[in-house]
Amino acid sequence: MTLPVRISSILILLFLSTVSVSCMAQEISFKDSIALYNKQRIKINRTGAEIKLGWGIANIAAGSAGYFGAQEGTGKYFSGMNGIFGILNTGLATTGLLMERQQMAKRMSNQQAYDWYRTDKKIYLISAGVDVVFIGAGLGLASYGQSAKSSADVYKGLGASMALQGVFLLLFNNVMLLEHGRNGYKWSRIMDELRVTNNGIGFVHTFK
Repeated sequence: MTLPVRISSILILLFLSTVSVSCMAQEISFKDSIALYNKQRIKINRTGAEIKLGWGIANIAAGSAGYFGAQEGTGKYFSGMNGIFGILNTGLATTGLLMERQQMAKRMSNQQAYDWYRTDKKIYLISAGVDVVFIGAGLGLASYGQSAKSSADVYKGLGASMALQGVFLLLFNNVMLLEHGRNGYKWSRIMDELRVTNNGIGFVHTFK
């Protein structure tokens, strides 16, 4: 009876070792996936910041040329306002690029990476809503300029500029939101299997 018992014990130990190694491999896989998705998240944000930077610089150049080269009229104020928005977008884009560089160099926990992912999506979603209001305000201002008795060109120029910038930002924020949403299911599934406890990261995997 001793030999079968020993053989059974060996088989049980081998089975437990196999399961342990399998779980360790899966844990590494999930952690690597989170690190990969986090890098993709940062890359998406960096690309978006570069696009916004290019848009800002283009608005500064075209806006300055249009404002200083045009006579009094709607076009002059339209260009001038675009130049101002260009400065704002360039500043925001530069700040975003610096932030993404810092995040890329920072070592994040799984939960921190996931929190940043959710924060990014919220920011783009809220920004898209603000853009709709911004477009409406610009169109309203331009419409008011049609009947204004004084400074009509100013209202029409500023309103048209606000509407244009709002349309660009609305498209930009929606594209960014869609790009971040591509890995939404993967993020959720991975985080469902990684549980954050007071003692650290606990790994839970449901075998299917």
